[in-house]
Amino acid sequence: MLRFNIATSSNAVGNIKHRGTYMTGIVTADNGNGSYDVEIAGSGKSIKNIFTTKKEPDYIVNETVGIVFEYGIKEKRTICGVLKDIKQIEVTASVDSLGV
Repeated sequence: MLRFNIATSSNAVGNIKHRGTYMTGIVTADNGNGSYDVEIAGSGKSIKNIFTTKKEPDYIVNETVGIVFEYGIKEKRTICGVLKDIKQIEVTASVDSLGV
């Protein structure tokens, strides 16, 4: 009998295609064949020929992207999407818990 929770756990490589470390990087070059050169987290060196999960990729140079490992293998990096600039804004307000 198949145990669903065990079969789909994060250690089951066959069931989860992209897992492991999530990294950020900056696109440094578009190779024109659907792959990009990406500088990983400000390390100063580019990793060449990283493909994407998109069928028609349209990333531009200096765009921040997220990178995951395919099947948990470090050498099989894959760009999974663009990271938006997230800004945290502090909001202060009063709460009327009695509803009066």
